[in-house]
Amino acid sequence: MANRYIGLAPALLVAASTLVPQTAFAAEGDGKRRLEEVVVTAERRESTVQDTAISITAFNEEMIEDFGLRNQEDLQNYIPATTIQPYDIAIRGVGRVFRALGGDPGVSTYFNGGYSEDFGMASTEGGLYDIERIEVLRGPQGTLYGRNGIGGAVNFHTVKPSHDFSAEVRGVIGSYRTAELYGYVNGSIIEDVLAARVTAVHREREGTIKDLGGHEPLDGYGDENYALALRWTPMDNVTVDIRGNERSYGRIISSAQGAGAIVVSEAGGLRDEITGGKRNTSARVFGYRPVDTSISCTNLASRTDSTNGAAAPNCTVPGLHVFTFDGGRTAQRIVPGVDPGSESFARPNFAYGWDSGLGDASYIGDGKSLPSMDGGDLLVATNGFNDEQFDHQNGTVNVAWDVLDNLTIKYIGSYTDYLYYRITEDDRSSNTLGNSDLQFHANQENENYQHEVQVFVDFTEDLTLTAGLFVYENQIDQRLDYWSPGMTRFNSAASYGATATGLAGGDPFLAWHTARAIYGTNAGTETNPVTGELLGTNPLVPASQGQVGWASARDTGCGVFDLTGVNGTAAFSDPSVKQVCFLEGPWLGDKAGVAAGNTPSGPDSDGTSFIWNTENRTSAKAVYAQGEWQINDTWALTLGLRWAEDKKEGFENLYLYREEELTAANLYAFNVDTGALNADGTPTDSEVIRFRGLPFSQSIYRAVAKDFDEWTWRVNVDYTPDENNLIYLSATTGYRAGGFNLGYFSATPSYDPEKVLAYELGYKGEMLDGTLQVNASAFFYDYEDVHLQFVGNSFTGASTSVRNMESAENKGLEVEVLWLPLDQLTVGANYSYTDTEYTSELVDTETGQAGIVDDNDPLRPASVFSVAERATLVKGAPLQRVPESKFSAWATYVVEVESGTVDVTSSYSWTDEICFSIDCGPLNKADDWYRWDARVTWTS
Repeated sequence: MANRYIGLAPALLVAASTLVPQTAFAAEGDGKRRLEEVVVTAERRESTVQDTAISITAFNEEMIEDFGLRNQEDLQNYIPATTIQPYDIAIRGVGRVFRALGGDPGVSTYFNGGYSEDFGMASTEGGLYDIERIEVLRGPQGTLYGRNGIGGAVNFHTVKPSHDFSAEVRGVIGSYRTAELYGYVNGSIIEDVLAARVTAVHREREGTIKDLGGHEPLDGYGDENYALALRWTPMDNVTVDIRGNERSYGRIISSAQGAGAIVVSEAGGLRDEITGGKRNTSARVFGYRPVDTSISCTNLASRTDSTNGAAAPNCTVPGLHVFTFDGGRTAQRIVPGVDPGSESFARPNFAYGWDSGLGDASYIGDGKSLPSMDGGDLLVATNGFNDEQFDHQNGTVNVAWDVLDNLTIKYIGSYTDYLYYRITEDDRSSNTLGNSDLQFHANQENENYQHEVQVFVDFTEDLTLTAGLFVYENQIDQRLDYWSPGMTRFNSAASYGATATGLAGGDPFLAWHTARAIYGTNAGTETNPVTGELLGTNPLVPASQGQVGWASARDTGCGVFDLTGVNGTAAFSDPSVKQVCFLEGPWLGDKAGVAAGNTPSGPDSDGTSFIWNTENRTSAKAVYAQGEWQINDTWALTLGLRWAEDKKEGFENLYLYREEELTAANLYAFNVDTGALNADGTPTDSEVIRFRGLPFSQSIYRAVAKDFDEWTWRVNVDYTPDENNLIYLSATTGYRAGGFNLGYFSATPSYDPEKVLAYELGYKGEMLDGTLQVNASAFFYDYEDVHLQFVGNSFTGASTSVRNMESAENKGLEVEVLWLPLDQLTVGANYSYTDTEYTSELVDTETGQAGIVDDNDPLRPASVFSVAERATLVKGAPLQRVPESKFSAWATYVVEVESGTVDVTSSYSWTDEICFSIDCGPLNKADDWYRWDARVTWTS
């Protein structure tokens, strides 16, 4: 849809847990504290952070508790050069800037060794309770992991069962009726053979954004997670870890597609000239028509000069507001049913006629800046459809077999089944005038499994090898719907006018074709079935006798005509395209989703106007090996190699309500003929106004398939002058497979893999008798074929797609410091500087236009400014979702009291502005922000 939204995540202060480990540091024999080594498995073998030649930020169980980490928003405050969105993570400017089905994450996520398709799931499970360790690896991880991790990898490890009995129950209460309950029971089932650990988490919170429509406040949630872990040691040299969990989550959503609490630009429009900056409730439809203010139209419907009657398509309609854009260009809103709207604006304004008081609940900016407000000022008014739910099951098996003293074989298996469901108020209004409402429904099922075998060989004390074989299968089925309950435009059969209906004898199929003959603009390509006259339609698109459904093209159209390879455009002839089929028919209305097909696991979709039903299947495998040679006490060499293959196939089925564009004169005549307009161009309100042209139903099917494979490598040299200092220099390649643009029938069905060559110089050291730790790194990335998201035109109108940007460069510096100045005081800080830019220009291969064009820019409407004028050049622009600078600092002071200890912890984090689009204007970026937290914990 054309509206833009922003969702806000409100801050929440909650009470501390009842029991927190006192410290993450160790005391030596002299009684002085020293920095404790944090053990990680970043290179698939146990080692410490300080001994691993990779940029790592690691959190052990004590750190997670001490900092009160509960979700991904908490995590990102302490990780250099990293930003985390609700579902994705970007490191050093490499991540995923799109959520379209058909692509892969830029940073790979692993939960107990099992690959997770969705970072958001792993980073929020159980509020990070019972997590033993989190490892964030910055830089390509191409030679020791099964899935592609071009930007880095994040490892989550849960606490393993033990034979010592232990149990815990803790509670949290806070503002907005926050209530959280955590607990576990751990113990032996069979002494020294089988241990078990059961974990349970329940979390809930009331919403924070008031809904003036009389419904529940937005952003409230409920989250439950239950897990069972087993550790079985059938022999002294074999350990089997099994874990399964069941999670259910639901919230009243205020962010994501169709759910933003703030309307940034309304269907490409500026603030309403009548309401003065709130939602536009006066325009029936959006869109602009360029006008010459020196020429006045004869009346609302005529495009003739009032002074001489000459044709004047750009004349100014008397009484309508005139907008002035950059360069002094003037325009008026299109007259509904007279001036044809674009494909994007053929839908009505669902806030038309809305009560102005409730309209104040949804803010809209001036197109130049975002509205500034306090959290309590944020209000919405909806019809109450704001539900998000998901159900998640996951199981992992880890087997370690110490075959010999110098040979270990490990197996990792995982299975994930995930169901996501969402229904949101897409128009973000509680307007019920004329049953004016637009709902959005999403339903996604994800099932995947993996098998991985690893071999660890110590040939000598100085020569080791890690090798592995990885197999992965993933299938995602996704269904999205837009529907308008009770809206005549979509749930009733279209009128094709008295003239066409009379000639067709009341048959809607013949009436549709006859109307095309009467009002169509491309005559000469098809014969009218009634009169035998030529009429304007695409002869390659077969017609249906009735209204089509979402699977009609797949089930029927392909049997009539396969369009694969025609027209010479990428949408049809891309090598990945295996089949393309279309089917069109008259619009007969959609009652309770009968024509479109009801939403699976969802409500009846009365008045459905759009459906995409897509599938994406991935089969991946990889073979990798990495060896380390300790040349002498000072120097070490690491060499790694990996081959990966990704086989992908996708299927998209689309169902659309569309309007075939007519000229202004014919559009006006058609709307008068159907009784929607009076002769003077004013609405009769007795019938539906068609804003673009002749309504019809369309079904599209496209199948795509493509294989990708790549070799990646790593070379690393370690220099260790003494036991407290490590200097390393590495060169590593990374790879992310290409994918598909599924959903909106993109003009670019597929995109190619992206690659990176990363150089890193790092230092890790301890000093001041083990009380000061300093880690630093400098990096440079040569980034090729970058996956870049943009909005472009397709056969069905504007669509969001991914294309390859030829090249980019990322370079930066990171520093992390941890210091124990006093026995009672711990101080830490980190800083990162990241400089990124695209070093080539994006050029449309069909039009030759350079840059990216935003068809929804409210300051440069497509009908007023040319494509060249609206283009934003890519070369020199920064990459998305990476701050140039980022800083965080924290301190903990421990006070001993008679009944125990009191820990006082305070942390501060600051993040520079972040761009979310190539056009890094005020509507497409987040300004710099800071967060301050304080925590007091009493332990007895």
